[in-house]
Amino acid sequence: MGLMAYLWLTTTFLFPHGDLHQQIAAISKSIRAFPDSTQLYEERGGLYLLNEDFIEAHTDFSKCIHSGLLNTAVYLGLSKTSYYLDQPDSAIYYVDLAVRIDSMHYASLEWRASLLLLTTQYCKSALAYSQLLSLAHQPSPSLIMDAAQASLHCPDASPSADQILLDGIAHIGRLHVLEKELMLVYLYEKRYDEALQVQTEMLEHWSFKAAPYFDRAETYLLMGQKNRALEDLHQALLSIDKLPAYKSSTPAMKEIRSKIISLRNQLEG
Repeated sequence: MGLMAYLWLTTTFLFPHGDLHQQIAAISKSIRAFPDSTQLYEERGGLYLLNEDFIEAHTDFSKCIHSGLLNTAVYLGLSKTSYYLDQPDSAIYYVDLAVRIDSMHYASLEWRASLLLLTTQYCKSALAYSQLLSLAHQPSPSLIMDAAQASLHCPDASPSADQILLDGIAHIGRLHVLEKELMLVYLYEKRYDEALQVQTEMLEHWSFKAAPYFDRAETYLLMGQKNRALEDLHQALLSIDKLPAYKSSTPAMKEIRSKIISLRNQLEG
């Protein structure tokens, strides 16, 4: 059997089935049969990366580089494994090579933006996320939130963190995670009136109201409005009491009830 036919059979019939360990074992067997196949090392490196075997993945991707296989997948794999092996400079070096090969390769651009954010290079990250947002037809909530975080920590970033989130909400809808992130941005920037506005809007259309009531109570406290904070804490407890027993007794609900009561007792003490 020829190498290409063997690879086709392997990838078609072996890789989609079984867990990662089985897939790694299968491709390792293929490597023993064809030890000079850089494509097989690239495939196994990707599987090792998925399985969080970062040293093994890095070794396989390095084998590809040394054998002359220089493509975006290999450079991206080396970048990710370098980061997880606590080599951030190497991680940035390799992802830059991936982008240099294909400046429109979305996965490389996304990882580069994320990597710059993870290494606190906020302004470079903000620029990278700005490019990603311009390319994405349907940006994910996580992409929007990461872009906002990069801009939040970069002086004079454009667009600003709140504008990124507002645009995201306008584009994909009032998702709880985006509204919560927008509220946190306003609080971080001490724009309390705008944070209150978001919290009030959340209370208008969220079915579960205890969390936004609690958040708004904390904002009122930051503004020195103790009585309004106590009123919202009271409403938060009422909203929990109205829930069916199977909902109000969950660990998450018990935790938020405990927080509400603790803050209320502090204020009334």
